[in-house]
Amino acid sequence: MSILNTLFNRKNNYLPSRIWDAMIVGKGTWLSRPVDKREMIEQAYQRNAPFYAACNIIARTIADMPVEVEYSEGGRKGVTTDHPILQLMQRGCTREEFIERFVLYYLVTGESFAEIVFSAHDAKPLGLITLPSQYVYPIQGDRYNPIRAYKYVEHKTIELPKSSVIHLYRPSLSNYFEALSPSVPLQEVIALQNAALSWNKNIAQKGGLPPVYATAEGIDKSEAEAIREAWETQSGAENSHRLKIAGGDIKFHKLDVTPHDSEWNNAILLAMRMIFMTLGVSSSLMNDAANKTYNNVHDSRKALFTETSIPIAKRIYSAITNALQGYYKDSPRLIIPTDRIASIQEDTKDLIQYLVDAVDAGIMTANEARKKLGLPKASGATADTLQNARIINNIPKVDLNG
Repeated sequence: MSILNTLFNRKNNYLPSRIWDAMIVGKGTWLSRPVDKREMIEQAYQRNAPFYAACNIIARTIADMPVEVEYSEGGRKGVTTDHPILQLMQRGCTREEFIERFVLYYLVTGESFAEIVFSAHDAKPLGLITLPSQYVYPIQGDRYNPIRAYKYVEHKTIELPKSSVIHLYRPSLSNYFEALSPSVPLQEVIALQNAALSWNKNIAQKGGLPPVYATAEGIDKSEAEAIREAWETQSGAENSHRLKIAGGDIKFHKLDVTPHDSEWNNAILLAMRMIFMTLGVSSSLMNDAANKTYNNVHDSRKALFTETSIPIAKRIYSAITNALQGYYKDSPRLIIPTDRIASIQEDTKDLIQYLVDAVDAGIMTANEARKKLGLPKASGATADTLQNARIINNIPKVDLNG
């Protein structure tokens, strides 16, 4: 049964997402999920601005990457940008929206799920739907087939066959079946930054006044409570310009703990950089003035693609290919034409020039150079022969013995 109806007919009575080993459903056991994925989404993605920004810049760069399909039909190979396998990601949304959502779940919760919706008529794939990962749980199989199916649990439970789910996850070394979200090693950093920001917010709401305490002699508990209420009534940003008056022989003492003294501001900056580093995004791309120069931004944008976004994108499109390739006669394979990505085109140009020089010098053949560029072999009598072997042969030998 497809979960389309579940997604578009939601109710408010959600089941908790913390599931333990002892819970048995049907014939399968739900695998342990010791970390609450909804808490990850709320605390890391929805409450922490640096984590949110870093995840979104990665997701957008991946979603905006060009995608092509390699196919082989009748002994003839080709590449196209118009193939039915691409159209599966455009059911009810654009391909970019599908990929962005899929990537965000992968980054925030450590795993992503997509359901393959099949035709009831001929069992062919009709589309892909990204599933909220906080509601999806693998069902344990045996040692040779560790995951036999999946449970989707929202306001009702639906069992999905393994063949209808694309599952991509970051493996955890502590548990084979557990996905490791970047927010897990970052949980202390995120908690620290959230606390620092909350501290600054509380100070700002009090009109910039630091915490104070009062001392007085000869007053009882009710009088002390009245003085406290009077002080709080006259405090706050809206009352920061007003004169504060308290009766009696009372002395107020300021707790001299400033943001600078408590290192909150430094903690916020350090936490931000650690979050970006863990997710593979340079802080110079996030307007970090200390690291923002033209060269830094240029190199950081290139590194974002080569070190972070492209490897994740390759994993995603490889998972989609493996799940869907068998349904098409032309064996389609989703690929990323990196030569069409502007931020790394300079590297591609440098590589092409290097390969041209290598072919001209007789160091490699034309087809060897094409292979390094990810291109199919060229036909022709000279494609697999060294063009200028004489250059190599005429290099004078150096007597290393002296």
